[in-house]
Amino acid sequence: MRTKTIRCPSTGTRRTRQAVVDSRSLATETSVKTINKDVIVIGNGPSAITLSYLLSGRWPYYKGMDALGHPPDFLHARLESKPNCSLVLQDLKELSEGLEGRSSNPVALLYDTLNHPDADTGQDLPSLLSWKNHPEHAIDHVVLGRGPPGGSWQAMEGDVLTISRGTWMELANLSFREWEETACERQLGIRQKRASVKHVAQYYHDYVNIKGLRPYFRDSAEVTSVRRLDQVKNVPAESYAPTLWQVTGHVRTAEGLENFQYVTPNVVLAIGGTDRPNSMNVAGENLPFVIKSLQAMEKLISSQQLNRQSEPVLIVGAGLSAADAIIAAHFHGIPIIHVFRRKATDPSLIFGQLPSNMYPEYHKVYQMMKDNGMTYTGYTPMEQCQIVRIQSDGKVCLQGPDYSTKIKVSFVVVLIGSRPSLNFLENKGRDLTVDVTKPISCRNNPLDVDLFTLESTKQPGIYAMGPLVSDNFVRFAQGGALAITRDIHTKLSRLKAKEEIFNSAIPSVTAESVSYLDCPT
Repeated sequence: MRTKTIRCPSTGTRRTRQAVVDSRSLATETSVKTINKDVIVIGNGPSAITLSYLLSGRWPYYKGMDALGHPPDFLHARLESKPNCSLVLQDLKELSEGLEGRSSNPVALLYDTLNHPDADTGQDLPSLLSWKNHPEHAIDHVVLGRGPPGGSWQAMEGDVLTISRGTWMELANLSFREWEETACERQLGIRQKRASVKHVAQYYHDYVNIKGLRPYFRDSAEVTSVRRLDQVKNVPAESYAPTLWQVTGHVRTAEGLENFQYVTPNVVLAIGGTDRPNSMNVAGENLPFVIKSLQAMEKLISSQQLNRQSEPVLIVGAGLSAADAIIAAHFHGIPIIHVFRRKATDPSLIFGQLPSNMYPEYHKVYQMMKDNGMTYTGYTPMEQCQIVRIQSDGKVCLQGPDYSTKIKVSFVVVLIGSRPSLNFLENKGRDLTVDVTKPISCRNNPLDVDLFTLESTKQPGIYAMGPLVSDNFVRFAQGGALAITRDIHTKLSRLKAKEEIFNSAIPSVTAESVSYLDCPT
């Protein structure tokens, strides 16, 4: 981003473009060099990677209706009315009107409808999108991630299979199947519809290199503070237009911690929803034999601290992570007590929503839960039950609908979901949620954003995507990248047009008269 002197049309005075801050003034307050960027992306998971791809100037185009009649006629007609026009330059609200699907975000549905036609019916059809590179439209940005590209996928248990089909895990313009056949060793003739987490994590890491995005990524980066610049420098907010944000933190290097400081008009929150495990809020929850991740349990099994001679392992939860823990423990012959709050026949349990032919391992767990321990040796389900207290002697007090009991266990594995951490924001990000009186929750209290731009309704210049706006599946989270790219491109185009007008000698032309999203004719 370059500094540029412009003339104010109302006063005639000259001033510096507001989107740029004098780095020297900040340098006097800290020893860290201030870097200006058009966009700062916090988080480097699949949604952030897709956003970086679009911000770098790669734009999607509609290829046309396929032989099977996809997409719906009304969407086809809207898209055909503007041929050779990228989705980045079109009215996303108009295009997405009338679409239905498994996401509450209309632009996510639009992107998914075009990228994975009829996916919700189990189809695996070619994308209706093509991609063109427009380097002249590249937006200067940086992606800050705690680890290598891929986000939380890099920390998951590698041998676990994904819930979604492998093709649904792929990112823009790089076939997962083609990458997998080239990069991974596979048994001849075998093609699983689902992919291993290990392969998906490697795909995301490779994607950044294959697509030339590495210069935009900064790994091992921990963001510690995001503050409005007027709050940091104690000057009136109107001194900056648009609102500017200061993003500070550090990068972990071989030599130690290296601090960084960015200033930007646009911050995108793409951190996912797995930073902190949810709490049961019971006495004894912080005892050392209480763990809250599948990876921690796997380490106990590998080190033989947890084995078939152990006291039963108590697994809490009725989601897929709890099911993975049950599968791992059962495979190693470890006795299991499974505690969950709902009835095993509750239709809202995730297991009943998964096709048995694609997810046989989860349906086995579901059957184990429903048969009350009659069939599977070493597994005891306790439905409609919850932990009341955990004692230091390894005994756990349980409360059921009409009973209470105390059992001796080796470890307690609590897998009841997780929540994001926005500690780097003021008030931990709670002021940005739908209900500001409650903590952030990807399911029950996500960030409050405009549906068609994903910009915060509470703070201009703050965007959110992925789980933070309740898009938990990779195939839907990518639509957020389209919405954000379009909005930021629009903002920057208008700012550039205004600067050109303010510096021109044609006073009769106004910035508002310029059309910023005209498509080629």
